[in-house]
Amino acid sequence: MAKDRNYEELKTLVYDLMNGSLNLDEEPIEESKYVENEFAKGSRCEELYREVYEANKRLCERLGAEDVGCDDDVELIIDNLLEIANHLSMKMFDYGRLFTLKENRK
Repeated sequence: MAKDRNYEELKTLVYDLMNGSLNLDEEPIEESKYVENEFAKGSRCEELYREVYEANKRLCERLGAEDVGCDDDVELIIDNLLEIANHLSMKMFDYGRLFTLKENRK
């Protein structure tokens, strides 16, 4: 499936909107009307992320460190899981496009 630059930019934009990583107060964009911030206050992702943060904090305390982010292995685990989530999200977007195009050809 051929992908153009605009498609790749849209895919990244959707991912960034879902993660709440864009400052929409300073730069509102049309797509934010359609894509929900999955980390908004009270959301499932916000709760899960908070649990990860708290578990990391407890682990660092058990290891005798003074601050969160103290353990390189824990940080590697978290970073790699976030990268896996990003990769899967991008692939899911591609598959959504593939199946939409396939359906439209019928």
